[in-house]
Amino acid sequence: MKKKILITGATSGIGLSFVKKNIHKNYEFYFIGRNFLEINKFIKINKIKKKIKLINFDFKNNLKNFNLKKIPKLDYIVLAAGITKNNLIKNFSEKFFDEIIHTNLIQTAKFIAMLVKNNKINNKASIVTISSISGLSMAFNYHYAYSISKAGLISMTKSLALELSAKLIRVNAVAPGMVSTPLIANLNLDDHFTNIDKAKYPLGKRYAYPNEIADLINFLLSSKSSFITGQTIVIDGGFTLTK
Repeated sequence: MKKKILITGATSGIGLSFVKKNIHKNYEFYFIGRNFLEINKFIKINKIKKKIKLINFDFKNNLKNFNLKKIPKLDYIVLAAGITKNNLIKNFSEKFFDEIIHTNLIQTAKFIAMLVKNNKINNKASIVTISSISGLSMAFNYHYAYSISKAGLISMTKSLALELSAKLIRVNAVAPGMVSTPLIANLNLDDHFTNIDKAKYPLGKRYAYPNEIADLINFLLSSKSSFITGQTIVIDGGFTLTK
């Protein structure tokens, strides 16, 4: 029987990169996102024919409107939905703060709890959450709400891992540094600043490639990490070693 995998935030950033890297695997796929234009294009170009369920849902919306009947019992879950917006505390925007915390942390925590409560996760399943070094060991200007949300996901990961261990369900988090995704491009940072920032990453003076994050997620989902749970794995090219 095919393994069933669900990815939130599957239409952009790390989630989309993970989808593209793994879509040829012998899984039943369930993608949650807001705009499937790029995924559909990828599926058409690569002539992919397999069971793929596209679930259009924005994590900004009320989860009471999410139809759980669309979701089978799952073997793998990747929680990659997330947003960020620059906002210094001195220019604090309650709107930005609430939106980021709500989308990145509260809705993600409620969603996985909803899956557990409704028995949608198989025994021996594996779950991976996308956090960040800014939620684990670093502090960055402009990222007040984002850092809080990512730190919350790490605590969520630990709590889930402990509670679900009785069913041999493993839960781990990935904490990247900067990753070359559209989310970073949308920050509209100038090239001079970006090059200075990339120089702080000892391995290659660059940001992580999305495929490198996808490889780590695959490891944590797989049986190769069968005795790892409740952990947050940093993948930052040595950036935090220099701080």
